[in-house]
Amino acid sequence: MPLITKEELNSQIKERRFAPIYVICGSEQMYVSGYTRKLAEAVAGKNPSEFNFHTFGGSVDLDTLAAAVEVVPFMSEYNCVLVTDIFIDEYNSDDAAKLKAICKRAVPGTVLIISMPSYVPKKNASVFESIFKRAQKDGCAIRFEAPQRKDIEKNIAKWANSRGKLIRQNTVSRLIAFCGTDLYRLKNEVEKLCAYTKGEEISYEAVDLLVAPTLETKIFALSDAVLAGRGDLAFNTLDRLFSQKEEPVVILYVLSIAFVDAYRVRVADESGVKQSVLSEDFSYGKRSFVLNNTRTAAKFVSTEALRKCLSVLAEADLKMKSVSMNERLLIEQLIARILMIAKEGKA
Repeated sequence: MPLITKEELNSQIKERRFAPIYVICGSEQMYVSGYTRKLAEAVAGKNPSEFNFHTFGGSVDLDTLAAAVEVVPFMSEYNCVLVTDIFIDEYNSDDAAKLKAICKRAVPGTVLIISMPSYVPKKNASVFESIFKRAQKDGCAIRFEAPQRKDIEKNIAKWANSRGKLIRQNTVSRLIAFCGTDLYRLKNEVEKLCAYTKGEEISYEAVDLLVAPTLETKIFALSDAVLAGRGDLAFNTLDRLFSQKEEPVVILYVLSIAFVDAYRVRVADESGVKQSVLSEDFSYGKRSFVLNNTRTAAKFVSTEALRKCLSVLAEADLKMKSVSMNERLLIEQLIARILMIAKEGKA
């Protein structure tokens, strides 16, 4: 069958209508892990017998895996075989062929689950894709990609409500701005905020007090200040980054990403390219939310000024890698130059 959705997977679990093989993967690790656990528990039970529940991970012995798939269920409806983050890149062509044969074999009573919550094959990516396609043909395959912004907001509200708390839209936006779209981190931060909050509502101020912004968030705040021509704010932000012992090379790297994002959005807008296409072409995935943010931040700076900023950033990167010098001074001079370019190139 074709790719299934999480709703279809939920329906199969509820109806106990299981396919012989499932392959679960995608960039959203929380969904991959959560639904893998939910499916395995539905197939094997909450307290599975070792005769009917076999787990593998990492460097899997394929002969042992093949034997586990062949096991006949004992005093149970199903034999569940769960394979998590199998190191496919370690396999030679013979191993790859053996793994494909195992996945192709439908054994009555056995449900084979291959889940990849954190390991992504690179050298043998084509091997994994062939297994994924085989699951689409003989069983079920599901790929959990980064959720949409509205889905993330709904999750945050749901987590807060489950703990008896309310959270307003502007507070949700602040939390996402600090944490990005990683669902694991967002859920942990919501739980922390709920534990701290005495009343029924999680406040905007509580987010500022308790949630530490990611490095990317802090440096994006620096780029926003520069594009807005706020030299005072830009240098204050830079001072905080240095006081927190952030490496100049990392600051330069993330700052460069922010300006590349701004330039891509500008060129796409001028060319009539939709944001969804831009996001897909450059594999933004979870980071797709930054495209709207950077569009707003750079709206008063000309395209030519953005090009000059990229040139200056590339020049600074070359200096940092090839010349022995005071890296903090280099970053401060870089910020001053970009501020001047942005001011001169107001759109």
